[in-house]
Amino acid sequence: MREGVKAQGFTRMGNGLNSKSVNEPQKVEIAAARAHTACADLSSVLSEIALYANQTILPDFSHDALVSALTKREHVSSTSTPEGVAFPHAICDGVTPSASGIILLTLAQPILWGSNQVQIVVGLFGSPAEPWRHVRTLARIARACSQVHIRQQLIACDTDGALLNLFDKECNNHA
Repeated sequence: MREGVKAQGFTRMGNGLNSKSVNEPQKVEIAAARAHTACADLSSVLSEIALYANQTILPDFSHDALVSALTKREHVSSTSTPEGVAFPHAICDGVTPSASGIILLTLAQPILWGSNQVQIVVGLFGSPAEPWRHVRTLARIARACSQVHIRQQLIACDTDGALLNLFDKECNNHA
């Protein structure tokens, strides 16, 4: 291995990233969870995510700015999967690393999102100061949502609390 290159964390010494913090275990913080949300289309879902993000983790951002960031990212490529999950996300200037947290929604009825029917939506806003944290969180929640039994359990949750507890358990691997 070349001198100055770390084997884990995709960092090089001297590039400004702290290898220790990149490699630390990271808990997925769930800012809001809403079961059986009534949304008719993609734009209403993005609006709901922005609303809950504004109320919980990003109070200094306008609702419109958050919707715009998510919409802009969706125009790059759809964040939905054939398994019925969408991961709308954006890295936004002004979001601090400490303002992390995801917004989890299950929809009362599936909606068309890109070319897929979606009923589980996991929204996330990331900081440009720590883009690796954003990617790592996306990977972790995608891994949990890739399992059919977890998706079925998420959709079956009747309360916000049950949804939050299940997702926290599955994403953070504790009983």
